[in-house]
Amino acid sequence: MIKLTYILSFSLLCASHMLLANEPVKLRFCYEDKQLLPYYAGNGAQIPTPPGATIEHLQEGIALVPQLKVTFERRPWLRCLQLLEQNKVDAVVATYNELRLSFAVFPLDENNAPDSRLALNQHATCIVQRVGDNVTQRLKDGVVMARPLGYVVPEYPSGVSIVPVQSQQQAFSLVKLGRVDATTTTCEINTVQLPNMLNEQLEVIHPPLYESTGYLVFSKAFYNQHSKLATELWRTLQQTQNPNRYYQYLPQ
Repeated sequence: MIKLTYILSFSLLCASHMLLANEPVKLRFCYEDKQLLPYYAGNGAQIPTPPGATIEHLQEGIALVPQLKVTFERRPWLRCLQLLEQNKVDAVVATYNELRLSFAVFPLDENNAPDSRLALNQHATCIVQRVGDNVTQRLKDGVVMARPLGYVVPEYPSGVSIVPVQSQQQAFSLVKLGRVDATTTTCEINTVQLPNMLNEQLEVIHPPLYESTGYLVFSKAFYNQHSKLATELWRTLQQTQNPNRYYQYLPQ
């Protein structure tokens, strides 16, 4: 009787482990709670339909990795980074910065450099100014530029001073009101120039000020536990690249 009880208990334990092993791994993805077209649509905590090009891309890619189940959280961008550092979310999309390596895992090549072959997208950033303000001619002489909190600050010309703001929309408002000289916005995606979506008071200045690359990055804890799944997702997202996905969110 004791032997039979032991066998039954062992069988139940094995069965429970098998069920757990077959359950998909939860991937908690955090992204900005303010609209940032074409990447993210809508404002607030809700996930709208359609959700934005980046979310569509992630949904399509993760659907091809059945071992993963994604949940989306919308927070202020700086809060998403903090939660990633605390291992309270598992992934964000971000540009590469060495300071982020202490808490985030980027796809790296054999030289430990960011692997652009596994990037989500490449985009260029242009200056936004009041119409006719000629900010680019004054960059070395002293320009005040608004920049949303949590975004990587590139190497601007020496005369540029940065004012941190809560959102891209706040940055645009400060430029319109004349409280800062300029801000920046995405003006090209995958080398294709985007249409001007600003009102008549503001203008986008070409050529781009700088270029950057967006990566899906994982928390240290998630990557340490599920490195094979993370690598599989990076590769799968390359197979589901679709440039038209971005352009459908922009005015024609």
